[in-house]
Amino acid sequence: MPDIDIHGLVKKRTLTEAEAVTIEQLITACNNYEGLHMRIDVGALCHRPGGEADDFLYYEDGALVGYLYVEGWGGRDREIVGMVHPDYRRRGIFSSLLAAAKEECRQRDVRKLILVCEHCSQSGFSFVHAIKAQHEYSEYEMFLGTFRERRKVQQGLHIRQANKHDLDAIVSILATDSGNVDSISLWVTKLFDDPSSRFYMATLDDKPLGCLRLDFMSDQIGIYAFEVRLGYRGLGYGRQMLEEAIRAIRCESQKRIMLDVETDNINAIDLYLSCGFEIKTTYDYYDLNIL
Repeated sequence: MPDIDIHGLVKKRTLTEAEAVTIEQLITACNNYEGLHMRIDVGALCHRPGGEADDFLYYEDGALVGYLYVEGWGGRDREIVGMVHPDYRRRGIFSSLLAAAKEECRQRDVRKLILVCEHCSQSGFSFVHAIKAQHEYSEYEMFLGTFRERRKVQQGLHIRQANKHDLDAIVSILATDSGNVDSISLWVTKLFDDPSSRFYMATLDDKPLGCLRLDFMSDQIGIYAFEVRLGYRGLGYGRQMLEEAIRAIRCESQKRIMLDVETDNINAIDLYLSCGFEIKTTYDYYDLNIL
C-alpha cells in the first residue's frame, strides 16, 4: 500500500526494489495511455552507482505519479526521460521534476540536457515545445525479427571481444565522425567498467577497422557504438560484424535484440532491414541548455 506520508518531490541516489516496482507500474500506465515504449531499463535502476542523484520521484498521498530519470557517462551532457501519470497531468508535476534535475545537473557543471521524447507522444511533444527545447536529431529503435544472414566472409577481417588495451583504438574509431576524442574517451572508459556492457573490436589484416558494443539489459540486448572506419564503409565489413554479433548473442541468450539508428542514416537503415531488423518506434532528441 502507498505510504500516505510521502508527498511531493523526492530526489534519490539509489533506489529500492520496491521503488523500482512502482516506477515500472508508472511506466506501464503511461505506455498504455499513449501507446508508447519508454526506454528505461527498470532492471538496472536498483544497480545505480549511487554517487549522484539521478532519480527524481513525485508523490501524491503516497502514490508515485511522476518520475524523471537522468543518464550520462561523463562530459557535460545528460539525457532525460520522464513521465507523469495520465490522471495527474497539467498540474506542474513534470516542470517540478525537470527544475530539480536542472539544479542538480548545474551543480555538476552539466551544460546541456537532452530530452528524449517518443515521436508519437503528444504530451511530450507539447512540453518540449512549450519550454523551447531545440530538436537535434531523431532515431529509429529497431528490433530483430527473422535473422537473415548471408555468412559472406571478408578476407582478413577478424572480430573479437575487446579489452582495455583496445581502448585507444576504439576511441579513435568512434571519434571518426565527431572528432570529440576527450568526451568519447571518458564515456568508453566508464563503459569498460560496466559489467552489463561488452565491446567488440574488428580488425582487418591486424589493423583496427571497426567496433561495436553489446549492452545486456533485463529484457533485451542492445547493439550500440557500431562503427566502421571511413573508407571501408559499404564494402560488407559492417554486415559481417553485425552478423557475428547477432550469432554471439544467440549463443548465450534468446532475449530480444535491438539497436538505434538515426533516421537520416539511410545506408545503415538499409543494412539493418536487410538483416531482419524492424522499426519499432521513433525517438526525438531535444537540446536544452541550462547554464
